[in-house]
Amino acid sequence: MPITKKELKEIKDALDASARPLFLFDDDCDGTTSFVQLYKYKKEGKGVPVKASPVVDEKYVRKVEEYQPDLVFIVDKPVVKPEFFDKVKTPIIWLDHHKPMDVKRWSNVKCYNPRIHDDEDNLPATYWCYKVTGGPLWLATVGAVADWHVPDYIKEFEKEYKDLLPPKYKKVEDLLFNPKSGVGKLARIISFNLKGTVQETMKSVLVLTRIETPYEILNQTTPRGKYLYKKYKRLADKYHALLERAKAAFDENEKVLIFTYEDDQMSLTSDLSNELLYLFPEQLIMIARRHNGEYKYSLRSAGKYEIPLLLEKALKGVEGYGGGHTYACGGCVAEKDDEKFVKAIKRLLK
Repeated sequence: MPITKKELKEIKDALDASARPLFLFDDDCDGTTSFVQLYKYKKEGKGVPVKASPVVDEKYVRKVEEYQPDLVFIVDKPVVKPEFFDKVKTPIIWLDHHKPMDVKRWSNVKCYNPRIHDDEDNLPATYWCYKVTGGPLWLATVGAVADWHVPDYIKEFEKEYKDLLPPKYKKVEDLLFNPKSGVGKLARIISFNLKGTVQETMKSVLVLTRIETPYEILNQTTPRGKYLYKKYKRLADKYHALLERAKAAFDENEKVLIFTYEDDQMSLTSDLSNELLYLFPEQLIMIARRHNGEYKYSLRSAGKYEIPLLLEKALKGVEGYGGGHTYACGGCVAEKDDEKFVKAIKRLLK
């Protein structure tokens, strides 16, 4: 059973009752479109993207103390440290779709997660935000597709935005990577606008909260649409150059495609790993950015390998961490242990 209607009403009621909410959200397309839906519905509050880590930890307590909200809303983050819950006494709503954490010991925390009811139910956060707020429909669709899910409201979307769908599609990958898919292009535009510093990311997110239709962006019909498209174009050439290099690393005799690159400013690992999985579905995809003495990984599988199990074994005796979904995970490994980590992964695939 998914998140229930009663629970969705509880979330909506809490939003309605709040005068000063603080939103902590993941800086991917799912987390961002979730926040934008909540913010456009509420028309109040402050958003803080949680970057560079899957964890909401003690350093975000300061954000709460500075803003003094009457509600803290955490969306699409897989891990919240107990220390955060211990120090924040404000009511907290945690809406997520990763492996649930037991929060019963904190009376001010309410966790809403479809996997509490059914561990196989992995509908993205933006899907549930749409069920709470009612949209915008186009944004909820782009966010769900970006998180590899074709939502049950796609038919409703098709009635209004048929030109943004490819002529034919059978699976979510077709919506993401078909050159004729406006939905896929919008997902890429939003994703690229989330790159950079927290300040740069939040500037783009705030612009996104003011977008009324997807055509503002795709056709650059307003200054705000032009702003988002310009940043996307600036990164697109860099992305495609990296993609071509990564494609060259493909070896049909190997079970894993590994590609690493260096960049001190921004990560394209998630975007690269998703598209490479579409191109090479038989491979385990491992894309890493070398930065500050670490390799930051995005790992993908088309259903052949359960990645959390591989990570759990490969990270033994390694300085690093990782986790996420069954077939899509992130990870971080110390540079000194990367070779050991990669060898462990290859050994496990034999």
